[in-house]
Amino acid sequence: MTSSTLTSPSPSAASPAAPLRALLGDLRRQTRRWIWVESLARLGLAAAVFFWTSLALDWGIEPPAWVRITMLALGLCGLTWVIATSLLGRLFTPLTDAALALVVERTHPRCGDSLSTAIELADTPRADVDPELVRRTTADALAMLGEIRSPAIFRRRRLALQALAGALAMATVVGLAAARPAMAGLWARRMLALTDEPWPRRVRLEVEGFTAGVRTVARGSDVDLVVHASAAGGPPDLVELRTLGPDGWRTERMGLRGAADAESRSFGHVIHTAVADTELEIRGGDARLAGLRLRVVDPPDVADVAIDFQPPAYLGGDERRMAAARVVRVPRGSRVRLTCTATKPLSAARLVLTSAAAAAAEPATLAELKNDDAAERRTISAEIAALDADAGVELELTDTEGLPNREPIRMQLVAVADEPPQLAVALQGVSTAVTPRARLPMEGRLSDDHGLAAAAVVCSGRDGGELARRPIDRIRGNPPTVAFAAESPEIVPLESLGLEPGGRLSIVVEAHDTCGLSSGPNVARSDSWTLDVVTPEALRSLLEAREILLRRRFETVIGDLSQARDVLAAPPQPASPPSTAESATDSTRNDAANDDALAAPAVRCGEAAARAAGETGEIAAAFRLIRRELEVNGVLTPELESRLAARIAAPLEGLAAVDLPALARDCRGAPPAATLVPRADAVLARMRAVLDTMIELESFNQLVDRLRAVIRTQEDIRAETLEQQKKRGRQILEGP
Repeated sequence: MTSSTLTSPSPSAASPAAPLRALLGDLRRQTRRWIWVESLARLGLAAAVFFWTSLALDWGIEPPAWVRITMLALGLCGLTWVIATSLLGRLFTPLTDAALALVVERTHPRCGDSLSTAIELADTPRADVDPELVRRTTADALAMLGEIRSPAIFRRRRLALQALAGALAMATVVGLAAARPAMAGLWARRMLALTDEPWPRRVRLEVEGFTAGVRTVARGSDVDLVVHASAAGGPPDLVELRTLGPDGWRTERMGLRGAADAESRSFGHVIHTAVADTELEIRGGDARLAGLRLRVVDPPDVADVAIDFQPPAYLGGDERRMAAARVVRVPRGSRVRLTCTATKPLSAARLVLTSAAAAAAEPATLAELKNDDAAERRTISAEIAALDADAGVELELTDTEGLPNREPIRMQLVAVADEPPQLAVALQGVSTAVTPRARLPMEGRLSDDHGLAAAAVVCSGRDGGELARRPIDRIRGNPPTVAFAAESPEIVPLESLGLEPGGRLSIVVEAHDTCGLSSGPNVARSDSWTLDVVTPEALRSLLEAREILLRRRFETVIGDLSQARDVLAAPPQPASPPSTAESATDSTRNDAANDDALAAPAVRCGEAAARAAGETGEIAAAFRLIRRELEVNGVLTPELESRLAARIAAPLEGLAAVDLPALARDCRGAPPAATLVPRADAVLARMRAVLDTMIELESFNQLVDRLRAVIRTQEDIRAETLEQQKKRGRQILEGP
């Protein structure tokens, strides 16, 4: 018996095995019907399982399209496997008579091997087999035909159960489609057409800021997620946020935002410092918002800021560029142009000017880019015609994705005012009084940050009225600085003012800069010098009184140094000699005490000499000032020049610079008193010689005072005589 053909050849009508073949043919037809019924039942059951499983998963989590494609592919693979293994594979398997005979013999043990043997010998007769044996075996198989029952071969109860299960499974699918056609249609659209139409829920969730499931945020910013939950039967009490991170999904409870009502409620959660793209899912009640994604991008920022300014014309007017900084200082009145370049294309931008002087004023928009402007713009520029006061500039950027910069970029424009001129001048050789013919020297420095336009010396009288305004001719070409050195001071002559003794004079220096703004040039005034106008005799009297004070001061200096010299010249008081009971150590200690006693007067003498040097130098400078004041006021005579400069100031300067410092140095080494005393005596002798000169000059001054008194008396007599003569003349004219 072979199985090379699908079915056994039909026997001839005369064949003794024909009834057996007919039985097996009927069994073959029943087997194929069994395969069809069982396969269809399994297919229906598998299809129902796929439908309900996919429906439950899709309704429960609403997966994205790629997950649904995977589910559909797995379902089709499963159904294909059922068809291939349960139906096609079994239908195409050959059911030979020999194979069917073995099946009958397994289910009917009484048949023994007669049926399979008879079929095998009938198909392939063999010469070595006794024909009688073949006939008898065939007869035995025919005798058992009446006992063969198909229920023993086919487990029809199992088949019925499978068919019932498959029918019921498909009935549930058909029933759902009939009862809920919208649900079945939505499943078909989502699973077969792969649409993203959401399943209807009792709870409805809406999240703010997402477009097509994506929200773009700035890198490093805090993202505030707000979800609105609503439901006819009442919103859920709990909404969860699930985020996908490196460690998998993380679930957090969202907090309640605002007041809740019967049908709606808002929930919120802040994701701090977003640095990378994040997948999100929101769950609340039976609703799910899946497939949400935070897209993190760099916010727009400033790549470059160009600050060009053109100062006012009086400062040159040429355009210049400043380095970008938080605080930019430009001259007041300049035209300022700002050009800002962003790091990415912009859809909108705005430059706002805020005034520091008026905090309550509304910011002014300098320039603005709007959404309808040309795309791919990265720059925005604005111009301030004239910066008259400090102002702040804020730059707001919005990129093409609608993402603003996290904080406005701020700059402070400082309008540097043109400072008024700086005057550091002073009158030299003048105290508190001047003569009408004085020529006052002025020393110092005039300066301005951008240049001096003019300066003048203004003289005013006692009542404040201006007597004269004398321009300073040295200011030419708008120099930034003009200096009046001691070698070439600015001279202010008073003779042309017509001053009278007994009056008062005020002198002030006034300077103008080159400021060309509408406010006009800046004007600066120096300190005012108020001087009494006196006669030359009165001025000399004042200066002579000052000489007397200086002489007394010098006498004090000589007395201090002389006292130190006397202490140095006095014999030292030795320490008492040690007794025999005292030790050698006590003797050494007394010797050291004697040395200290000898050195102390020398130290004190040196200190007195150092003090005398300083005091003498100051006294010499004071005599020089007296001499200069006499010169300035035009009353310096050759005799006064010789007396003050050659006979007093010069010797005092020599003492202060040479003699006294040398004596102080000699005293530091504590040499023997016999050496220091002569040196001190020599210095004191020179100092007393100068003092004698001062005393002689004082006597001379007293004589001059007496002569002045005589002259004044003569003038008074002459004036009285003239008055008497006038009086007598009037009486003669008025007499009869």
